Amino acid sequence: MRHVSLRMAASLAAAVVLLAMASWSVSADAAGKRIGIAAREIVNDYNRGIIEGAKKVLEGAGDTVVVVDGQSDPRKHNDNIENLINSHVDGIIIQLGDAQQMAPAVAKATAAGIPVLTTSVGALTPGALTDVGGDDSLMAALMTRALLSSINYKGDVYVFWVPGAPLLETRKRILEAMVKDYPQVKLHFVPTEHSAAKVQSQMEDILTANPDPGSIAGVWGAYDLLTSGAVQAIRQAGRSDIKVASIDGDHVGFQMLLEDGSPFVATVVQDVPNIGALAGTTMLQALGGKKDFPSALFTDAYIAIHANGVAAAEKRWGKDVWTQIQIDPKDVAKRWPQTEPLLVVRPTLP
Repeated sequence: MRHVSLRMAASLAAAVVLLAMASWSVSADAAGKRIGIAAREIVNDYNRGIIEGAKKVLEGAGDTVVVVDGQSDPRKHNDNIENLINSHVDGIIIQLGDAQQMAPAVAKATAAGIPVLTTSVGALTPGALTDVGGDDSLMAALMTRALLSSINYKGDVYVFWVPGAPLLETRKRILEAMVKDYPQVKLHFVPTEHSAAKVQSQMEDILTANPDPGSIAGVWGAYDLLTSGAVQAIRQAGRSDIKVASIDGDHVGFQMLLEDGSPFVATVVQDVPNIGALAGTTMLQALGGKKDFPSALFTDAYIAIHANGVAAAEKRWGKDVWTQIQIDPKDVAKRWPQTEPLLVVRPTLP
């Protein structure tokens, strides 16, 4: 037994040495580089959280980070990527976008010897090292299940998404697949833009056309900030019969979930800072000489509902979240006893 323990200790010591050497190698080769982060937009907590997570890792390794904002314009987003390539950055992290549209720019970068990886694209862009993000199929299933349960699997559901946005199209496809099992649910598709104000206006028109209680069972929103427009319209109309759910776990998502009288019943919370941190770490590994990466790298997610909202908010944003969203957790617990566990999920891959 003593010999086995000694062998195990020796193996562990060797592993620690190898890990330290690998870590030193990556840091030595990757330090002092200039990394570009091309964000399609920087409009909500999700975008900013990924950028900050990546910057923390990269700047901590001694690199300089340059952030460019596409301002929700796919053409400007691609131009920004081209400009980063022409400025001879050492690596590029792309946040959001369409894999096929970005492929020519990524090919140009790789031809110039610049490693590129993407975050939250939802598919591997040809030439990119990997795509880092949450598992959108899994998150959409969680959110859709929560919404359908809240309306008892029947009624008219209005669906807000932005056509052509790859992640949102994936989420919508999961919704459509799941609803096929529930013939009493009728989906009404409402294509929109990346604008809460636009969604609010559209929802107001829908409410006007459907004034009777029960005429609208639920609203499925592709992400929290987008969905906030629908929630605002529903609250102003006093339609407490309507249930709403979406994805992200932004500050606005928790405000909608935990405010008294809100129709919002669930948000799937993404580990946004870790998406950025994992992207930053992967870039350091690439700059350190690593060549092979999985096509997709996934981070954790968990569903926040009324009955676990306090724990979910604090896990995502820390104890000071209550100051940030101006809600008292004691009031939340009085309205909804915190009886449900917080279950963190992530795909387990071979």
